[in-house]
Amino acid sequence: MTLEQAIKKYKLVPIDPALGKEKAKILNVDEVLYIFESKNKYAYVIRDGYSILLYTDERSLYTRLYKGMKIIQLTT
Repeated sequence: MTLEQAIKKYKLVPIDPALGKEKAKILNVDEVLYIFESKNKYAYVIRDGYSILLYTDERSLYTRLYKGMKIIQLTT
């Protein structure tokens, strides 16, 4: 999957640099480039070293537990 396809599929938006630094500290990565957060779905495009990764996670509406984070390496 390319970066453009991920942005379109997950409806990602660019993040403010100050907020991106805070999210990067929370996720323990170098930089957060794009973000999408809703009530039960989360998606981040991050840069860690030389690779660009897509983190996605979803929360179950019934149990309020996360289903498990998926990490996909993106191509540019």
